[in-house]
Amino acid sequence: MPQLFDDTPPECPECRERTATPIIYGDPSSEMVQASRLGDIVLGGVAAEGDMPAWLCSCGTRYED
Repeated sequence: MPQLFDDTPPECPECRERTATPIIYGDPSSEMVQASRLGDIVLGGVAAEGDMPAWLCSCGTRYED
């Protein structure tokens, strides 16, 4: 069966690492706040049109898929 969701980070355009953390937008739930504290996700704030990168690399670069 094919995988429906691939949460593997794409290669960072700056440092070429694949260890990025997903950026989640919108009002966070308590579970999301906890995941953010653990470093599993990055809270991106209120969703807006335009520049909304999906990943934050350990080098500090925010980028799209």
